[in-house]
Amino acid sequence: MLQLLLAVVSLLCGSNAWALTENPVLTHWDTLFYTFMLSGVLFSAAIVVAYRAYYWLVYVLFFFLLTVNVAGMDGTLAYLIGASDFVTWVVPYLLTASVAAYGYWMIAIRLDRTHALGRYVNYFFVLAVVSALFPLSCYFWLGKISLVTMWVPVNILFFGMVIGQVLPPLSWPTEDRQLSRVIRLFPWVVGLFAVGTYLFHFASTGFSQSELNLVNRLALILFAGFSMTIVIWQAFVSARQKDQAERRAIEAAKNEAELQLELLQAEQDYQAAVSAAAQHRSRLATVSHDLKQPISALRIVIDQMQQTAGGDEKLSQAVEYIASLAHSYIDEGVGCSSLDMPDTANQPQQEAVSTSLFAKTLLQMFSDEADKRGIRLTVRCPDYPVSVEPLSTLRIMNNLISNAIRHADATRILLAFRRRGGQIVFQVHDNGRGMNEEALKDALTPLNRGGDSGGHGLGLGIVTELCLTAGMFFTINSVPGHGTSVSVSMRQAEISQGSPAIMTNS
Repeated sequence: MLQLLLAVVSLLCGSNAWALTENPVLTHWDTLFYTFMLSGVLFSAAIVVAYRAYYWLVYVLFFFLLTVNVAGMDGTLAYLIGASDFVTWVVPYLLTASVAAYGYWMIAIRLDRTHALGRYVNYFFVLAVVSALFPLSCYFWLGKISLVTMWVPVNILFFGMVIGQVLPPLSWPTEDRQLSRVIRLFPWVVGLFAVGTYLFHFASTGFSQSELNLVNRLALILFAGFSMTIVIWQAFVSARQKDQAERRAIEAAKNEAELQLELLQAEQDYQAAVSAAAQHRSRLATVSHDLKQPISALRIVIDQMQQTAGGDEKLSQAVEYIASLAHSYIDEGVGCSSLDMPDTANQPQQEAVSTSLFAKTLLQMFSDEADKRGIRLTVRCPDYPVSVEPLSTLRIMNNLISNAIRHADATRILLAFRRRGGQIVFQVHDNGRGMNEEALKDALTPLNRGGDSGGHGLGLGIVTELCLTAGMFFTINSVPGHGTSVSVSMRQAEISQGSPAIMTNS
């Protein structure tokens, strides 16, 4: 046990200093190794750029710096730029400390702050600064303090950084089970290889200089292979998730456009039906008017027959019934003839509609979409009759709910019908991100979209115009970070004492 402890201490305190190669000679195997490593760097960079996941390039740079660091340790760098005491002994130290600083900084920026490991971000920033102080301060101690002594803290920082590289992947959210397995396998394979080989080296007869260089290179290949596999895999998963999100957004926009077209078509059909009914009443009134004279003549003849021959009283009653029908059609069609009837085909027709009908319709229209987005949609609806034009009112409600579901980033949405005096107020409350005054003003301006909105800038503008046309009162209140509330006041047709109905999508 004592021998094992001494081996671990030796590994942390002097392994890099003892692994330096003096008077190196470059061989074909060295050329092959570094050609392979640099090709891996270029290949990884090309894949990351191809997926447009540029934030992963920090790992590609880390891969390159590790390769340069190994080149400094095994003497390849000294062979290429000229062997001297400074290049052979000091440059590897400066490279190791710099790589440690960069590695700690990379851990800090790539840790997901929403994960439990995110609370350690500041500690890694501190370690990055401490590591950077060693190469920056070498001017003051170089030649005064033994380089082997200065290797001790740098080795500790370097190996701590290498071990810490496993933390960012553990904090990344991913639904890919195979990627999760690779991430969890990473520290076991790389860690056991590094610890096992270096303990064997320092606890036994050890490796020769060339064998130790080979071990360092194998450890680099293993570490870089695992890390770049994870990075490239994660870049692919991120690109795939981004494409899926874009497709969902396009599909949602398409569904919204189709719904708007269906509502517009329904409104046009309704107005066409109203116009046809008005024309039908006009024709009935005209026909009834044309029947008046023949009926009057027929009544005179029947009266004469009854006076002279005692005609059947039932025949007279039948004529009176026909006359009453004609008068009723004339009265119904007054003011509706094609000559003197006002053009009502394009005017909204007020009808008495139950709020519970609106509530059930809205819940059917939006419950599935709310479920897909993880939103709890609740409807509170007493049974009140309101005097409104049904289709335009449904369009108002549709636009308000659609905006809340698709653009508010909410987890809960409440739809409510409340009575205030002689008015019934339809309300939509969400717990989303809310808007400031400037964003709210932009949202109410037609065709003016918010900066991160995925819509077309029409929703609230449509609501404003429809409410103005229908004589409804529309208000909106929003607080950044606390959600948005909108209200539309409608005229109550008659007082109802219906009890509230609460409906949800769950």
